[in-house]
Amino acid sequence: MPTYDYKCDQCGAVVEISHGFDEKPRKTCLADDCDGRLHRVFSPPTIIFKGSGWHVTDYGRGNGKKSEESESAKETVESKD
Repeated sequence: MPTYDYKCDQCGAVVEISHGFDEKPRKTCLADDCDGRLHRVFSPPTIIFKGSGWHVTDYGRGNGKKSEESESAKETVESKD
């Protein structure tokens, strides 16, 4: 079941509520002395990058060293001239 964050307009409390997609969301605050209206808080999703192959490692500026493949390709082009 998905978990949603809700914030109270009156007291500012933020609560997490789990409910199904087809259920109606809770409208009033859960605090004892508050009957404020709750509204859903949208936040960015959690993204987890696993393994190699991220922009920094694949497309970054590198460490200034040229790879063996680029060196051999350059030599091949120069030898054809």
